Amino acid sequence: MRKYIILLFLLFSAITSFAENASNIRVRQEGKAIVITYDLSKNSFVRLLRGSEELTAVTGDVGKGVSAGKDRQIVWKPLEEYEDEEFIARGVQFKVETMDSYDYYSQNAKIRTLVLGQVGIPVTSQLNYGVKIGQVYNYAFGWYVNGRSNFNFTPAELTCDAGGYIDGERPFYSFYSGNRSITYYIINAGLLMACPISDNMFNTVGLYVGVGYGKREFKWETTDGLWVKYAPTSHTGCSVNMGFLFSIYGVTFEFGVNTINFKWAELEAGIGFMF
Repeated sequence: MRKYIILLFLLFSAITSFAENASNIRVRQEGKAIVITYDLSKNSFVRLLRGSEELTAVTGDVGKGVSAGKDRQIVWKPLEEYEDEEFIARGVQFKVETMDSYDYYSQNAKIRTLVLGQVGIPVTSQLNYGVKIGQVYNYAFGWYVNGRSNFNFTPAELTCDAGGYIDGERPFYSFYSGNRSITYYIINAGLLMACPISDNMFNTVGLYVGVGYGKREFKWETTDGLWVKYAPTSHTGCSVNMGFLFSIYGVTFEFGVNTINFKWAELEAGIGFMF
């Protein structure tokens, strides 16, 4: 049996707008398709509904990222929507539903996961490396943890002051070989915020701030093979980092700063993915 479509005139007067972004809505039949034309005041997510049912056999200016403008069109093919051999419209009411892209993604975006490789860039010592992982919920707030180290964990047996004097039972001066070593590591956790810069949910800019624990230990080697911590430039305690990130189609970059006890600071940068 040949499929056919019967549209009564009532259909043409029974289309409404469900959001303020769409206006001047018109409808007409072209063969076996129904064409809905409308004006859109700003970029929006657009759906076509029949009553409360969302129609899926649609093409044209529908879905996410519809740009503002006049004479936007949605083409609906009812015989593809339904498996019946015929479609008879009696008193059908349609809705053109619009939603700001931000509101749409706030309600529909799934959890996005962030994985970055990081590098710490101190001014006067070697680089250190690590990772940052986190998650963002519904285009809003999330969490992250990051850890970095130069992977040098040589312990210091003694400590010296700014003059190089070692405190033992009595102060004494040690002879140094000239070798130096730095132990550095941090681990932080904090708040991550991401905001949209386009209709693509993975195009974002964001900020992060976190606290944790850090250690920077600067050491000299003595002529008898002992490592001595140089107290004035060695710091252990509260680690704080903050910065910003941006993501283009999931490829993510970050730039920030990390400090230990607000006495030692370094730049940090990262690259990775948000998915």
